[in-house]
Amino acid sequence: MENLIEKSAEQIKDRIEFWFFKYFNKSKTDFTGNEIFTLFECLSKELQTDIKKRLDLNRNEIPVLVLKISESEFIINTTKKFVRIDSKSTEIINYTEFEWHNGYKSFVVDKEKKIITKHNGYFAEFGLTKTNGKTIYWKIPTGVPGYGFWNVTKKCELIGRKYKIAE
Repeated sequence: MENLIEKSAEQIKDRIEFWFFKYFNKSKTDFTGNEIFTLFECLSKELQTDIKKRLDLNRNEIPVLVLKISESEFIINTTKKFVRIDSKSTEIINYTEFEWHNGYKSFVVDKEKKIITKHNGYFAEFGLTKTNGKTIYWKIPTGVPGYGFWNVTKKCELIGRKYKIAE
């Protein structure tokens, strides 16, 4: 078994943000919170407060990124887990249980027009595979926001596999 490297929640937050900025080739000041995939701290204080009430954060856990699915549905990356929340439910995948992304399922908008997932403005089921082999599918945006989520958060398996958050 690998030895876990102890990191503070702030160090893990910095690592996730590093991956985020690197993927988009931007800096923190380039984000306003109005993006579909954005930094949690750029959201309005009211929305941050509303979402935090539903996250059931552990001590020393920090929300870092948010993928907006709708006005009431979000996927939040914290320093420990993925959390999908909507108006009725909350679903959690801890990074220690996360193995890899399965990618998008293909989808068809109508019988004559097949849309690929690189087009913006659509939603498709996206698979997150757990270490037990089970794949969970969540609807996420296609196009730049979805591919940003895919590319940035695939590295979260490193957090679950290599890091232990210092208390």
